[in-house]
Amino acid sequence: MTPDGIPPGSRTSRAIIDHLLDARGMDRPGRALFLVQSEGVTLPGDLEAVSGYVLGRDGRVHRWWLSWSETGNDYELSPWAEVPDPVDAFGNDAGFRDAWSEVFGRMSD
Repeated sequence: MTPDGIPPGSRTSRAIIDHLLDARGMDRPGRALFLVQSEGVTLPGDLEAVSGYVLGRDGRVHRWWLSWSETGNDYELSPWAEVPDPVDAFGNDAGFRDAWSEVFGRMSD
């Protein structure tokens, strides 16, 4: 995995994820991925399915999964779900703290 969790050599996956996040209104710069992991599933175009979380400039965190929509015949972030209290859920996780620092600066203890 690369530092952002996207499988190595998979710039296409990152470009698709960035495009889908842009479409959801997650501003760039001002967002950070964390807890990204491979799902062991190959999608059309020989892309690997990955899932993770994204922290936005508004402080909201969403869980996402890069998948393929058979009906839309395109990539999608599904499921897509907001995490109700991200600081409570992830406040002790190093990846979340790094994402927070990237978006907002150092997180206070």
